[in-house]
Amino acid sequence: MFSHEFESEPTKGFVKQWHSGSSIITEKTPTVVLIKPGGNELEAFGYDAENRYKELIEQGEHEGYYYFQRFKMKLHKEMGDKIDLNMTLKDEMGQTLPAINVFAMAIEYLVNDMHDVTKDRISGVIQKSEVHWVITVPAIWTDSAKQFMRKAGEQAGIDERKLSIALEPEAASIFCRHLPVEKRIDTSNVCIASFPAGTKYMVLDAGGGTIDITVHEVQPNGSVKEIEAASGGGWGGTLVDQAFEELIIDIVGKKVYQDFKRKSQKIGWTFGAISK
Repeated sequence: MFSHEFESEPTKGFVKQWHSGSSIITEKTPTVVLIKPGGNELEAFGYDAENRYKELIEQGEHEGYYYFQRFKMKLHKEMGDKIDLNMTLKDEMGQTLPAINVFAMAIEYLVNDMHDVTKDRISGVIQKSEVHWVITVPAIWTDSAKQFMRKAGEQAGIDERKLSIALEPEAASIFCRHLPVEKRIDTSNVCIASFPAGTKYMVLDAGGGTIDITVHEVQPNGSVKEIEAASGGGWGGTLVDQAFEELIIDIVGKKVYQDFKRKSQKIGWTFGAISK
């Protein structure tokens, strides 16, 4: 949005619409990347990566490609160990690539995609040097994980002076301060932005990967202060997917499941074939 639009309606920013390829349009896309053989070039991202990988499998041309799903959460699971720029990630078939490269390719795709979409929507050209990027991370991430994301952004081509790392619940809190709360007090609409200094409220960020909980307090100058350290864990919606996969393994056994996965390498909808 333009600055004058933000001043009048700060919640009306543009959100990209992602197309799944099956008439489904969403404001979120799967954390999936498909990387070409050699591991140095991105083939596709999100829904496009899922669909392209299916095509390659059907054509028998998928060998050598790297297919990563939910790699953000894979980084989270490594938090017990020291996160460094040399750590690797395993794709769905056990192949490995440097984690920094996988994250950098995903970020670079999003950077380029934003510029492409912007060029189609407004006249004139927005230079990359004019954009300040904000990468959000779960509040429970360690300093080393945040630094890892910063390095991934820089490797993706973002100038370090044009890059900020923000905690997801803090970003959500800033956004929520402009949203009306469905509640009436003394016949007046109440919104977080109108809360007086000293008001405390909780932000619960329940996502697909992690759940973060923070408590903020409105300051006299209108800003917010964190009064309770962020807490949470990897308890997001993807645990439902994981539980279903574990159920299938309990039914057919791990070896049968792994053999099936290697032979078919289908995505999502192949679970129905296992039950047969």
